[in-house]
Amino acid sequence: MSGTLSQMPSRQRGVILIMALLVVALVTTIVVSVSWRFSLDMARNENRWHGSQARAYMEGGEQLARKVLWEDRVETGDIDHLGEMWALSGDPLPTDEGWIRGIIEDAHGRFNLNLLVRPQQGGRNNERNKDPWDVLIESQRRFVRLLQTIELEDGPVTYQKAMELVDAIQDWLDPDDQVTGFGGAEADYYRDQDPPYPITNGPMTSVSELSLIKGMTPELYEKLLPLVVVLPYGEMMNINTLKDPILRSLNRKINPEPLSEAEWEALKEDRAAATEGFRQVADFVNAPNAAAILGGGEFDQSDLVTSSRYFILISETLVGEQVRRSKTLLYRGNMNGVDHVHIVRRTDSNF
Repeated sequence: MSGTLSQMPSRQRGVILIMALLVVALVTTIVVSVSWRFSLDMARNENRWHGSQARAYMEGGEQLARKVLWEDRVETGDIDHLGEMWALSGDPLPTDEGWIRGIIEDAHGRFNLNLLVRPQQGGRNNERNKDPWDVLIESQRRFVRLLQTIELEDGPVTYQKAMELVDAIQDWLDPDDQVTGFGGAEADYYRDQDPPYPITNGPMTSVSELSLIKGMTPELYEKLLPLVVVLPYGEMMNINTLKDPILRSLNRKINPEPLSEAEWEALKEDRAAATEGFRQVADFVNAPNAAAILGGGEFDQSDLVTSSRYFILISETLVGEQVRRSKTLLYRGNMNGVDHVHIVRRTDSNF
C-alpha cells in the first residue's frame, strides 16, 4: 500500500502515532533501565573496591598501633599514662585515595561494666537491715556517682534512679534469679517485654546489652557510650587514664555524690603533675590534692590499677568520596602462648 501519512484516514494516522509513541516509550524505558542497572553495578563495584582499600588501610593502621603499643611496653615498662606515645594524636596520614588516621584509647580508662556484679549471690537482699549504700561494692558506688554526673534533658540523673539502675545491672550480671533491691529485674520482667528477650545472668559481651536493662533510656545510653566498655570480669580501671567523668566518680566511701568540679579539677592537677604517671594507686591517693579530697584511708582503692592490657583503636579513612570508620579491641599480653599485642575483635559499633 502506497501513499503518505497525510493521505491516510485520520483514524489510521492516530493509531500509527500512538504505536510510535509506545515504541519510543518502550525503548526509553529499556534504555533507562539498562543505564540504571549499569550505574548500580558500577556503584556496587566501586563500593566493593573502596571497601577493600579501606579495609587494607585500616589493617595497616592496626599493625602500626600494635607496634607502638608493644614498643611502649618494652621501652617504658608496665605503667601506662596519657603522656606516652600511644596516647598522642596526630594529623591524618595521606594515602593514594585520601587519608587515614587513628586514635588509640586505653580501654581501662573507661568504666568496665562487668565490674558491677557483687561476688556474693543474693545481692542486697541478704542485708536488708543495712543502708543500701553500705551494701554496694566500691565499683557499684562509683557507677552511682558517675550516673549522677550525667545531664539529661529533664536534669541530672538522681541518686535514687542511679541506685535502681545498679540493682538492675546486678541482676543482669549475677547468676541467680533473686530480684535485687527496688530496681532489680530478673527473667520474668524481660519475658513480659514486647518483644520478650532473655536475661544474660552472666558477664556482658557487648556494651549494647546495657540498652536492654530495666530503667535504661535511649538518652542515658547514648550519654554513657563514650564512658563505658565491656572487658572480662576483673579487668580494672587505670587511674592514670580515667576519663574525666569517671575521675569525678572517685570519692570517700561514705559519700554517694560525685566530686564537685573544683575537686575534680584538683585531682586533674595531681595527675598532670605526675608526668610519668602514678607508679601505684597509693601514689595517687597520697598526692597533695587527692589526700585532702579523698581522705587517704577513707578511700577504697578497689578495682584501680596503673597499667593497662586492653586498648581501643579508633580508625577513620577517606577512600574515594566516602569516610569509613572502624574500632579494634587490642590486647597487650600473653595469648595462646605468645606475648605480644593481639587483635581481639573489630566492630563498627561499640565494645
